[in-house]
Amino acid sequence: MLLRLFLLIPFLCLLPISETVASEPNGWLTFWPLVDYRSAPEADYHSLHILGPLVKSEKKGAESEFALRPLFYRAADQQGVSLSEFLYPVASLKKAPDHVSFQLLHLVNYDFGSSEQGSNNEFLAFPLVFYGQTEDQGDYFAVFPFGGKILGRFWRDEIRFTLFPLYSQTRKGTTTTTNILWPFLSRVLGENETGMAFWPLFGHSRKTDVYSKQFYLWPIFFHYDLNLDAESPTRLRAIFPFYVSEESAERSSTAVFWPFFTHHVNHSKGDEEWNFPMPLFRITRGESRHGNRFLPIYADETIGSNRKRWFGWPIYKIEETHTEIFDRRRDRVLFFLYSNLEEKLKKEVEPYKKRVALWPLFSYQKIKNVSHFHLLAPMEPFFPDNQALERNWSPLWRFYQRKWDASGNSASTLFWNLYWKEVRGNDLAMEVFPLFAYSKEAGKGNDLSLLKGLFRYRSDGRETRVNLLYLPWGITWGSNPSSEASL
Repeated sequence: MLLRLFLLIPFLCLLPISETVASEPNGWLTFWPLVDYRSAPEADYHSLHILGPLVKSEKKGAESEFALRPLFYRAADQQGVSLSEFLYPVASLKKAPDHVSFQLLHLVNYDFGSSEQGSNNEFLAFPLVFYGQTEDQGDYFAVFPFGGKILGRFWRDEIRFTLFPLYSQTRKGTTTTTNILWPFLSRVLGENETGMAFWPLFGHSRKTDVYSKQFYLWPIFFHYDLNLDAESPTRLRAIFPFYVSEESAERSSTAVFWPFFTHHVNHSKGDEEWNFPMPLFRITRGESRHGNRFLPIYADETIGSNRKRWFGWPIYKIEETHTEIFDRRRDRVLFFLYSNLEEKLKKEVEPYKKRVALWPLFSYQKIKNVSHFHLLAPMEPFFPDNQALERNWSPLWRFYQRKWDASGNSASTLFWNLYWKEVRGNDLAMEVFPLFAYSKEAGKGNDLSLLKGLFRYRSDGRETRVNLLYLPWGITWGSNPSSEASL
């Protein structure tokens, strides 16, 4: 709260001036670059910017936002739901009446509250501290590498360890694996299941009528029989990297001197693929997959409804998706140097989504007939749909922005409102600080101000008023019915 009051001081100091000097045109008060205040009381909207994009305070009905870019951002509503971000993506805090979550570099996570609100009920300081609560197995706690228990993480139902890697035990379903001096010694036990390994020399495990695994001199010799209880058991044999073979009723795969030659056949889908070597040269033929790849010269491959083409990799790439509902195409030059994306419905002529970016100069996007254009764009081409980036960083480098729709409404700003212009239907407002400001609004007429009020002219078609030298009184002529009625 003290921080907000401190940041509001420049704005508060200007309020007396705005009262004693002829007031600004309707709806705004500006003194670039210190203060930019906008309001629309009929929509319960108020916005204050201090020092261009650095400080923002905005209220829209029950929702409010505050930003001290790029250090801090907070959004909240009157229901007690809030989001705070600290030097994004370093840390973030989310609050609800019955849910609180916090993350620091996605390594420290705190998430407790109602499960209906999506809470995981856990604390994590990866890879050192693990704590959580589960409904079916109770609480768990572990301090790595000293010891403890972890539930539901790392693709295991339960993990126990003491002085890791001296001793550890994992459980997945009914299978328990015990490790001594991981990964060198291990023992597998389960329902109709047993196994052991002395890595990397040899290892074997077996579950009756389910699987059988053996390896020798890992990763050279493998002998796997998998999915024995399914309709399509899989047989894997390998003397890596000289020869690898995988066979089942659905697919077969062979690799000789991997990755120099591989051959895959999907019997269920009727696809066949040759690689020599992978992934540079590939030929694919089949019902759901077909294409040729001869990188870096040329590639044209189709998988289902998706088609990808390369010309002079990595210079030019085309990605297309065609379904019964929509078409999507993206053209890229040098990955992110230039990108052009279009998405449109089959029954529509114009795309409902379009995004163009030339890194780092500009980005443009059109979604549902609303267009946005920005200069500069150093990060947006890499993270085009990242709203947190939009909130915390993008306003700092966008020295020119323009937004418009199909109805002719638009808003433009240059150098964070040194120049700005807004058009809404027949209404117009614009300013070039400090030279002039002009507005035209239905029912209120025209309003022109030079040098922030040195000369101001207002006319609504019935009454005209001129103010000079920042004086609050001026010269008025014409008749205003409302003024006469009040007399």
